[in-house]
Amino acid sequence: MANRDTPIGFRPAKGIGVTHQYAEFIVTTGNATNIFVGDIIDLDGTSVAPAAADAGVSVVGVCTQIKDSNGVSAGHPNSSLSTKYLPLSTAGIIVVALAIPGAVFIGQTLTGATPTAADVGLTSDHTAGTGDTTTALSRHEITHSGGGVQLRIIGIVDDPYNSWGEHVDLYVVFNETALSGAGSASV
Repeated sequence: MANRDTPIGFRPAKGIGVTHQYAEFIVTTGNATNIFVGDIIDLDGTSVAPAAADAGVSVVGVCTQIKDSNGVSAGHPNSSLSTKYLPLSTAGIIVVALAIPGAVFIGQTLTGATPTAADVGLTSDHTAGTGDTTTALSRHEITHSGGGVQLRIIGIVDDPYNSWGEHVDLYVVFNETALSGAGSASV
């Protein structure tokens, strides 16, 4: 059976790797794009934003929660946000699962990428698709393009509806981040 094409960005893997650490980042009204849960987050000086494809060593982790500027979770009746994502030019707070060494995340490969078990241990980049304003979820995916160093594939998510091939959910670690320095390509 073919894997479902349901990209939802990246999320912390539970029960494997190191315990995830989280940090809150303030987003100012100068943010130039919507921010969604599951987006890989880029730290550029004092601001944060969804990372561009293969953002390199400026990545700090993955957005796991959106809050308004008062710290109230998006979607809560008392939130000043009318959406469950953080719209562009809107101040708020995002909670980020940090891309520290040993922290494992789950992501899906994009259409056309067909990794196999032989790819475990190899590196890849990510693509930064535009988030879904209806579901409020990210569209960031693993490119499996070969030669990229942003992520290292460490295995397949064990699920009866997930198999090697297109749109596979994979366990990955960040190989290249602001918190661990530059990574190295696979050989």
